[in-house]
Amino acid sequence: MNHDQNLFVQAEMHALLDELPAELIVRHPVQFLMHLDHVRQKATQHHLTALHDLSCALEAALQPAITNGGATTVVRFYLEAMRSTLDCEEISPAMTEALMANVALRLGGQP
Repeated sequence: MNHDQNLFVQAEMHALLDELPAELIVRHPVQFLMHLDHVRQKATQHHLTALHDLSCALEAALQPAITNGGATTVVRFYLEAMRSTLDCEEISPAMTEALMANVALRLGGQP
């Protein structure tokens, strides 16, 4: 992907993430999940593996977070990590794992 295309994709993905406020998970969880799925599909389309993997991890983390409380916090940490993937040129699988481990540690769990 050339530089201009990369900037376009970054802008598109940042816009999608900006349209996904963490508070939406509490007010309208189905709408949040639909939007998250759209982000995941676009990440797949643009070969943004780290963003795709983080969106899958976020979805998996949501059920216990909704049940036990703290879903908004979980979403905030994952969205922050997802945004940070867009600021890098290329992210290796090891870097993706490190981002997910960082989120887990910030949430008080083990990676």
